[in-house]
Amino acid sequence: MKNIITLCLLCVLTSFIANAQVGIGTTNPQEALHVSGSQGLIRIDGLSSSNNANNLGGSSVYNVVADRNGTLGLGMLSGEISSDSNIPTPVVVQTQLNSSLNSAELYQKNFTLSQRAMVVITYYVAVDFQSYDGASKIDDGRAKVAHNYFYLGDGTTANTSKSYGMTSVVYSNVNCDAATGYVYNSRSMTIMLEPGTHSIHLQGAAFGGGLVADAAFRAIFGNGDRLDIQAIYL
Repeated sequence: MKNIITLCLLCVLTSFIANAQVGIGTTNPQEALHVSGSQGLIRIDGLSSSNNANNLGGSSVYNVVADRNGTLGLGMLSGEISSDSNIPTPVVVQTQLNSSLNSAELYQKNFTLSQRAMVVITYYVAVDFQSYDGASKIDDGRAKVAHNYFYLGDGTTANTSKSYGMTSVVYSNVNCDAATGYVYNSRSMTIMLEPGTHSIHLQGAAFGGGLVADAAFRAIFGNGDRLDIQAIYL
């Protein structure tokens, strides 16, 4: 009988301890672990510069993050993922004689995130407007429009249901065959993305050639482009 009573008391005590709130610096804890005091810091040696590659020491501070299991760790360092030119050769997009809008993919750029992040995507691309066959400069006085935008993808396939970063430039010229050179489209935007492999699929589109047959033209994308990708890890 005595052993049964002792066992019952141990079970009650174990249950109490398992559900008790622990206070450090307070006798009235409000959470499972409550550290009180205006200078109440918590030290975890596994997050120190000597034990964690994401802690570079010095006077900087680093973000502590939790994974899906609630395990704490240091977040990846935010910064530049890539900054480079991506159009190896210019891409020609022509409006057809019976169509006012045509588009093509200019390039695909893959990148990988190790954790959830706000991703800043900035691009610019040069555009040259020419006649439909490229034999002459435009001098018909009609407005020509070139669009740039991008789709996001999984590293292989673009999700074309939603476009990002749309920007446009308008060009016209009349009675002047001497005008030449490039105009530029550029855009910057921030998108929140989950960990994994992602891809940017930059598109170029030409609009305005379907009014009459001789209004068709070509837009040449390239001869100068840049894509910057930066991650702000959360």
